[in-house]
Amino acid sequence: MSAASECHPVRSASTVRNSALVLDELGEHRVTALSASLLRAVMTTYGEDHESFASRAGIRPQTVAEAMDGTCPAWALPYDEFAAIADAITAMWPCGVFETAAACDLLLSCVLSGDQFMATDVLTQPDSPDLAWALLRLAISSRPYDGFIRAQEALLPDDLLALLREQAAALAGSQSPDAWIGVELLATCAGVQS
Repeated sequence: MSAASECHPVRSASTVRNSALVLDELGEHRVTALSASLLRAVMTTYGEDHESFASRAGIRPQTVAEAMDGTCPAWALPYDEFAAIADAITAMWPCGVFETAAACDLLLSCVLSGDQFMATDVLTQPDSPDLAWALLRLAISSRPYDGFIRAQEALLPDDLLALLREQAAALAGSQSPDAWIGVELLATCAGVQS
């Protein structure tokens, strides 16, 4: 068993059927910015297209395409398909990078959809919060920052950034135990690290 197979994708509290999240129950926002960018970077580095990456991962090319375009984000894939992609990525990146990117995409999807309660393991587990916050800054910060990745502009489009600010403010002002995430996202959107 490879290291990536031992990692588990973070799932929200939403209904799970057939080992996959039910997308209709997660709202209209299916963020794939971080996991899709990582997939693209790996495929570019190896000179692969969807078909050759899928072949190396042992999955259907359609699964790779859907994970990249948001039709079925990586965080909503059945576990076996998610693990296959993660295993194929571990040839270049350590185990936690793809899983953390997918979990951050899910977290952003939940906030954008107005969820007040969500899976926050990626931000609180001892081995992932620094990477998770770096990836979240990459997704929402419109200015360069220093870290393991240097971004010139946000991965989320302007309309989603505006909605994220609104939803993060609503979350921050809520009675949710996850209100702290709203506060942190607002600070990140403002360019202030808390």
